[in-house]
Amino acid sequence: MLHTPLRRLRASTAVCLACTSLAAATPALAEEATPEWTVPVSLSFVSDYIFRGQTQTWGKPALQFSVEADHASGAYVGFFASNVADHWLPGAAVEMDFYGGYRGKIADTVGYDAGLIYYTYPGGNWTDSVFAGYNRSNSLNTLEAYLALSYEWLTFKTGRQLTEYFGWSTNNSPTNGGFFGDSSAGVTGSTRGSHFFELNAAYDVAEGWNVSGQIGRQYISHTTGLNISYYKVGVTRALPDGWSAGAFFSASSEPKAYDSYYSLSDGTSKHDIAKEKFFVSIAKAF
Repeated sequence: MLHTPLRRLRASTAVCLACTSLAAATPALAEEATPEWTVPVSLSFVSDYIFRGQTQTWGKPALQFSVEADHASGAYVGFFASNVADHWLPGAAVEMDFYGGYRGKIADTVGYDAGLIYYTYPGGNWTDSVFAGYNRSNSLNTLEAYLALSYEWLTFKTGRQLTEYFGWSTNNSPTNGGFFGDSSAGVTGSTRGSHFFELNAAYDVAEGWNVSGQIGRQYISHTTGLNISYYKVGVTRALPDGWSAGAFFSASSEPKAYDSYYSLSDGTSKHDIAKEKFFVSIAKAF
C-alpha cells in the first residue's frame, strides 16, 4: 500500500508500474522456484526379485526401498535395498546398493547416463557356503561402472564389473563340480572385467499405461557355460496418490548350469535360478 499522500494519477501510474514489474518478474521467480535438489523415494513389493534373468530371492517375494538425490546439474546419488536369499547369495539376507553418476542430454531426444554402482551384501561371504572345500573368504560385494544412451523411449546400456563378479572364483565356482546342472560349467580364472549389454524400451501407450521390454546379455569373464541372455516384457499402470502396479514376464537363455541349482545354505533344496516366470509388483512413490 502507498503510505504517502499522492495525486490519483501518480497512484494509478505507480500501481500499473508495480503490476508490470511483477508480471516481468514472474518468469524469473518461477525459474528460481525450481528446486536445486529433488529426492524421489519409493517403496515396492515384487513377487520375485529377478536381476538379469536370475532370481535373487529363490523365487520368493521381496520388499524393496529406493531413494535418490538428483541435482539440477544432472548429478545424482542413490541407494537401493532389498531382501535376498542366502540359497543363492551365501550368508546374505539383504542387498544394499550405493550408486552415483551424471545424466544429461546431447540433444532434445538424446540423453546419456554414466555412473558407478556398488552392490553390497552385509554378512555375505563365500565362506558361508555349505559345500566342503568352497570356504576361502571371498566377498560378494561388486563394483560396476555403467553407461547408458537413450533416444526417446529406447535406452541402450552397458556395464563392466570392476571387481570379481559377485565373488565368483575358481575356489567357490569351479568347473567339474561347481555347478551341478552342468559339471563342465564353471570359473576358470578371474571374473573381474565381466560385462553386460542390454536394450530397454518403455513406452506410454495411453494415459497412465506404460509397456516395457528388455533384452540383454551378461558375459562372465573366464568362465565356461555361465554367460546368460535375459529378456523381460511388462506393463505398468499408474494409480492415484503415487501408487503403481505392474505385471511382467521374465525369461533367459537358461544355461544348464543354473538348472537344479543346489542351495548354498542347506545343500539339499534346489531351484531353477534362470527359469521363465511371471511376476507382479506394486509400488508407492513419495
